[in-house]
Amino acid sequence: MDGLHLGIDVGGTHTDGVAVNLREGKVVRKVKSQTTPDLRQCSMEALEKLLAGLPASSVSRVVISTTLVTNAVATKRLEPAGLIIMSGPGMNPSFMTSQPYCHLAMGAMDHRGREIIPIDPREIDRILENLSFKGISVVAVAGKFAGRNPSHELAIGALADRLFDHVALAHRLSGSLNFPRRVATAHLSASLWRRQREFVSSLSASGREHSIEAPLYLLGANGGAALAGSFHNAAETALSGPAASIMGVMALDSLEGETIALDVGGTTTDISLFVGAVPLLEPHGATIGDYKTQIRSLFNRSAAIGGDSEVKCVKGRLAIGPLRKGPAKSLGGPEPTPTDAMILLGLTEGDRAAAREALAGLASALSKSPEECAKAILREMGATIASALAEFVAEVNKKPVYTIKELLAGHKVSPRRAVLVGGPARAIEKYVEEALGIPVLVPPHFEVANAIGAAVAGVNLEVNGLADTAIGSLSIPEAGVYREVQKSYSMAQLHAECFDSIKKLALEMGLTESDFEPDVVESESFNII
Repeated sequence: MDGLHLGIDVGGTHTDGVAVNLREGKVVRKVKSQTTPDLRQCSMEALEKLLAGLPASSVSRVVISTTLVTNAVATKRLEPAGLIIMSGPGMNPSFMTSQPYCHLAMGAMDHRGREIIPIDPREIDRILENLSFKGISVVAVAGKFAGRNPSHELAIGALADRLFDHVALAHRLSGSLNFPRRVATAHLSASLWRRQREFVSSLSASGREHSIEAPLYLLGANGGAALAGSFHNAAETALSGPAASIMGVMALDSLEGETIALDVGGTTTDISLFVGAVPLLEPHGATIGDYKTQIRSLFNRSAAIGGDSEVKCVKGRLAIGPLRKGPAKSLGGPEPTPTDAMILLGLTEGDRAAAREALAGLASALSKSPEECAKAILREMGATIASALAEFVAEVNKKPVYTIKELLAGHKVSPRRAVLVGGPARAIEKYVEEALGIPVLVPPHFEVANAIGAAVAGVNLEVNGLADTAIGSLSIPEAGVYREVQKSYSMAQLHAECFDSIKKLALEMGLTESDFEPDVVESESFNII
C-alpha cells in the first residue's frame, strides 16, 4: 500500500489522525486521543498509532492541523517583538503604537512605489540598538507602500539581521494593500516565529526517528497545506482547525445548494457555509485574537458549545456553556456535560450508571428524571447551536458574500441543509435537525472529519501583481519580483508573469506541474490620476 496521506488534527479537546488512500478514496486507518498541552507529543502519539502495522515507506505526505498559534494568541504567550513602522504622510499610526516595542521611523513611498521620504540609517541604528538593549530578539518592519517598492524594508532588514534572530518584512508576507492589517500580520508573524520553528523542528526530528521520509506539511487558515519548513509567516497556521473542518466536509459531502457545516467538538462548535459547493472567504483577512491580519482565511465562526460544555441550572432553566471545566462528570470531570446526557441515553459509549449519577443533582433541581434531564440537555444543545447559526447567517447577509472563487454581489444566503461532523455528531443529530428545521446529514467518518480535511488538503499559493505602465514598474511581492516594464506591457503579460511566479514558488515547495493549476481570482485595469 503506497501513497498514503496522513492527516493529524490537534484540536482543543481531542487529537485525531487518519491514513487516507487518495487513489482509492478510502480511509485506511483512524485514531483518536486526548489533547494535552504538549502539542508535539499529541501529534507524534497520533502518528505512532497510525503507523502501527503500516510501513513508513507507504506514507507520501503528512499534514498537521494544529492549535499552536491559536493557543499562543489566546493565552498571550507571544514572544515580545520589536516593530518598526514607516507610515509616511496621511496616516495616523496610532493603530499599533500601543505595542510596547513599537517605533515610528522616517521613510515613505507613494502609492506608485516612488520614494518621497528616505530612511535615516542613523535613526534606524538607534532604534535597533534600543530594541536589542531591551532584550528583543525578533523584529517586524512595515512600510505603507512597501509592496510597490520594498527598498526601505529591505534596507532596514539588512541592518537588523546582525542584531536579531529573525526579521519579518511585511512586503514578503502579503502583497495586498491595507497597511494596518499588513502591520498586524508582520508583528504577529515575528512574535510566533520561534515557537513555530521549534515545533516544526521537533516534529521533523520525531518523524526521522520513525523512519518517515515523507514531507511534513502544515495546514493554513485558507485550507491549503504548505511544507512545514517553507512557512514565511507562522501566523498563517492560525485557524487551521476550522479550515480542516471545512476541507473535511468538502471531502465527505457533495454540498448541494447552500449548505451549512457544523463541527461539534468538546469545547466549541465551528460554523461554516458553502455556496455551490464552494466555501466562503474572509475578504479582508483573518482576525486572530486582537490581530486583524491580511492572512487569507476561510470564513467561519465558533460558538462556545460542545460535548464537554458545563451544564447547570440557572433560575430553574438549563444553561449550557460557555465554559468547559473538564471532561464529562461520569468520566471524572467536575460538572455535568452534554456528554453525560449522551452516555445516559445510550447514544455514545460510557458508564450509564455513572452518567445517571452525574445528572442526578441537575435532574432534581429541574424536577425531572435523569433520563428526562438528559433529553432536555440535548434539546437545549440543539437550540443553542441553532441560535448561533442564525447569528452566523445574519452576519453573512449584512455584507457582500465572497467565496474563494467569486464575489456574489447582492446575494442573500438561505441554507437548506446542514452537514454535522465531530465526535458528538451522531448522538445529537436528531436534536440539531429538530432545532434547525432543515435536513441534517452525518457523513461517514464524521468523528475524524478534520483529520481527513488535513490529509486531503491541496497546496494553496497566492501572488499579487501590479504593473504601473505609466512609470514602467512591475511588482509581485510574494515572489520577490520588482523590475521595469514597457508602457505597452499588457494584462495578458501580467497574468503570464504571475503564473510563472506562482509556478516557481510551487516547484520550490516540491510540487510538480501536474499538482497545481493557477487561476486568476481578481483582475482589473484602470488609469491613475
